[in-house]
Amino acid sequence: MPSKDKLRVGVIGSGFAGRSHLEGYKNVEDADLVAICDVSEERAKEMAEKYGISNVFTDYEEMVKLDELDAVSVCLPNMMHMPASVAALEAGKHVLCEKPLAANAEQAAKMVAAAEKSGKTLAMSLNFRYQSSALTAKKLIEAGELGEIYYAKTGMLRNNSIPKGWFHVKEKSGGGPLLDLAAHVLDVTWWLMGCPEPVSASGSTSSKLAAAGKGMGSWGVGYGDGPVDIEDLAVALIRFKDGQSLFVEVSWALNSPPVTYGHLFGTEGSVTLFPDFALHKPSAKALEMEPGKDRINEFVHNILDGTKPLGPGSDGVLVMRMLDAIYESAATGKEAAV
Repeated sequence: MPSKDKLRVGVIGSGFAGRSHLEGYKNVEDADLVAICDVSEERAKEMAEKYGISNVFTDYEEMVKLDELDAVSVCLPNMMHMPASVAALEAGKHVLCEKPLAANAEQAAKMVAAAEKSGKTLAMSLNFRYQSSALTAKKLIEAGELGEIYYAKTGMLRNNSIPKGWFHVKEKSGGGPLLDLAAHVLDVTWWLMGCPEPVSASGSTSSKLAAAGKGMGSWGVGYGDGPVDIEDLAVALIRFKDGQSLFVEVSWALNSPPVTYGHLFGTEGSVTLFPDFALHKPSAKALEMEPGKDRINEFVHNILDGTKPLGPGSDGVLVMRMLDAIYESAATGKEAAV
């Protein structure tokens, strides 16, 4: 529990995600931005001036030693999520980590262990869980309106969207759209299913377009470039202990119109999350949508109020285990245990 009325926060990384977190904290009355860290001192100073931040760092190990700091957002390349988060947790700071939680399940487990040892909160920055459609579906499912959820399918297919910078460099990102996009759509779908225990995954990945120099996009960061050595497409079927199954497909490059979709099927009805929310049930009553929530605001008040985050780090370990199994299955051509 912070010693002040406001949560004193710092942001590690001032790229696209970091700027989103900075903007988010600026708009939360109970948050006070006190520190910024970036490997580029110039970028860090630019953000400090824009947001009125008094402490500027180029080394997160030094930043987390700051006494007047209660919590940090980790907004770095995927491979750096674990070391930065563990350093902050060991220094007694709460952590909101960008998705995916880590580059693999082993790293994610180390982060959760550090949180448990420190007694501090490790939360995932999962804006899809906070969307109105997801919160409405969660309420319906928990009320039993759809019966037993036994199958779901979801996807986020982008075309010509391989991002610039470290995203497509496996050494820094850990993977391509399977880590970047499934961390959204697989996660929220699995969460709505009730977080069933995964047992196996059958997956396939492709880099046909990326390998041919096709499919590059205009988004991402304009620095830290390198080889395009990740998948540009991934598809998988995940099986769960009690018989449920989940199909997921994601791409950065595909010769197809872009689409994001999500459907969950139950014994009494089904629900569509994307592209537009819809309840499919013969006897459906008039539906009142749940309001969406802001992930930054929720994190701040989780810490101030001592409440559990909607996306705890422990969930991230299981999501990473599923993603690891998909990569293993794709590499071996066989179903992989989760």
